[in-house]
Amino acid sequence: MEHADLVVIGAGQSGLATAALAPRHGFTRILVLEAAAEPGGSWPRYYDSLTLFSPARYSSLPGMRFPGEADRYPRRDEVVD
Repeated sequence: MEHADLVVIGAGQSGLATAALAPRHGFTRILVLEAAAEPGGSWPRYYDSLTLFSPARYSSLPGMRFPGEADRYPRRDEVVD
């Protein structure tokens, strides 16, 4: 990519959500930079029993809903997946 309209630093939940919604605001050339080998932020390195602090209905990424009950609190492995 020669030029980018938007550069997003980090491919965690916030970075991925920002990149997914940026075209709605006129950004057409989006570059996401991530230091890790894969997207997901720091979630893969957290302890196994970690859960989100907000229900699945509020924590999904744009276009990628958490499966199952909307009022449950997804666990770490679901966030990583």
